[in-house]
Amino acid sequence: MRACPKCNTRVVLHKAEALEDEEERMKALSRRLVEISPDASDLVLDEAREIIRQLSTLNLRWNIAALDDFVGERQRELGVGLRRN
Repeated sequence: MRACPKCNTRVVLHKAEALEDEEERMKALSRRLVEISPDASDLVLDEAREIIRQLSTLNLRWNIAALDDFVGERQRELGVGLRRN
């Protein structure tokens, strides 16, 4: 359920709307990941690691090869994995 943006009435969220929101979320996360440089602070690199985790999880549903390649490339460039030594 979600609130109608016009009248705030509780309405059922349709799957198509949820997928549109998910697509926009993946784009926003990807844009943020591009902004992070390899020499960023540990805190920012932790954020990058979390973004990579989220994008990987979202891509399990979407199965976008280019997104998978992008995430892997950024992971190598930033030197972050899902685990940190």
